[in-house]
Amino acid sequence: MIEIKIPKEIKDYKEKFLFGLTIRQFIFLVAALAICVPLYIFGKNYLGDDVVSWLIIIIAIPILAFGFFRYEGLPFEKFVAMIYRQKWQEPQKRKYVDLPVFYYVRNEIIEDKIAHQQEQIRRDKRNKESKRNGKNERQFSESD
Repeated sequence: MIEIKIPKEIKDYKEKFLFGLTIRQFIFLVAALAICVPLYIFGKNYLGDDVVSWLIIIIAIPILAFGFFRYEGLPFEKFVAMIYRQKWQEPQKRKYVDLPVFYYVRNEIIEDKIAHQQEQIRRDKRNKESKRNGKNERQFSESD
């Protein structure tokens, strides 16, 4: 029986262009070949086979990565940009601060209680002063 592979997610579908490669993969494969084949042909006479082979590997890997590498749906250039941001632009050490759910409400309640207590202390002082003043006035009035 013939089976047809159908991706579960429509976004995962990639149209095959040539030799089972997508257009992006094919373009970067051609670019890598266009750079590396002439480099090997003309460079082996000057640098030797071993050095040119390593040079070709070092040049071809990033070019092919742009075409073939995907990490969780991200193409290579977006993946490199994400790694760059994480390592050099965003802070590395993040402090975890755990505040209770009602932290701010609790502070307001405490501030209100303190304000009421201070107001009560002021009232008590006024009452004591008024009582003292009242007694003093009575004493003066009785002695007169």
